Amino acid sequence: MGARNMKEGQSSRTAEAAAALRANHFQNAKNPVFSDPFAFELTSKGWKKLLTTPLTVKVMNSSVFNRTLGLLTGQVVGRSRYAEDLLQQAILKGTQQYVLVGAGLDSFTLRQAQQYPNLRIFEVDHPDTQAAKQKKLSQFGEIPANVEFVAIDFEKESIADALARSGFKQDQAAFFSWLGTTHYLEPQTTLNTLQSIANIAAAKSEVVMDYSIDYRELSGIERFGSLFVSQFTRFLKEPLKGQFRPKILHQSVNQLGYNVAEDLSGIGLTERYFQARPDEIRHTIATHMLHLRLD
Repeated sequence: MGARNMKEGQSSRTAEAAAALRANHFQNAKNPVFSDPFAFELTSKGWKKLLTTPLTVKVMNSSVFNRTLGLLTGQVVGRSRYAEDLLQQAILKGTQQYVLVGAGLDSFTLRQAQQYPNLRIFEVDHPDTQAAKQKKLSQFGEIPANVEFVAIDFEKESIADALARSGFKQDQAAFFSWLGTTHYLEPQTTLNTLQSIANIAAAKSEVVMDYSIDYRELSGIERFGSLFVSQFTRFLKEPLKGQFRPKILHQSVNQLGYNVAEDLSGIGLTERYFQARPDEIRHTIATHMLHLRLD
């Protein structure tokens, strides 16, 4: 198994864990923050088994679990909700291209593609990940005509290179969502990808991404929580690499030509989406959501 396959296996493990958390939230939470009815079908056999075992379901939705690993659930459903809320606003303003960078097991294609027939959807990901996903998607009937799968080898080429081979229109505004990935990349790789998007995207394009804040900026329990999450991801064999100090990240993206429309902290995300929940899940303060605009 070469290094690339190892890496590929890791990203799919992380994507499967995220899909399982979305599935559990959809199936068992009252008033889900983000409703993903397809997440269960998209996750792995192992997770499906856990999600249909009554004892596991009970533990996964217990108050002890919600106060600890619930932070991971909050992160996963919070980032999807935030990104799609902003996508809706962009569509209302006339954006007709949606690019999912490292689409993973995101189910937008199944949930929303038919509701937005004029929206062209580009799922950009590693060919192996895509092949496995397309196989799963095909269970639900034909893949909508407005969805295009763009294969990329992230190690060897930029997102601009990959999109240049597709039906992506470089003279029209696009909305890019890039979720759950930057934590595992060297910070410079993240900035290179943002540079590549800026090279290919028209004015008025937007990018939504999540990022880990430097744990030195965290206090007490959340610093411990951040260490716990990094242990959990190590257990998934995917070490956290990319952490940013917000001010420095903002300066870097400004130099690339972006305006920071919003940087929403974990506390801000909890206030916006997780108020007064009976299950007490909230968003971790270890990650932020960043909304960028190209003018």
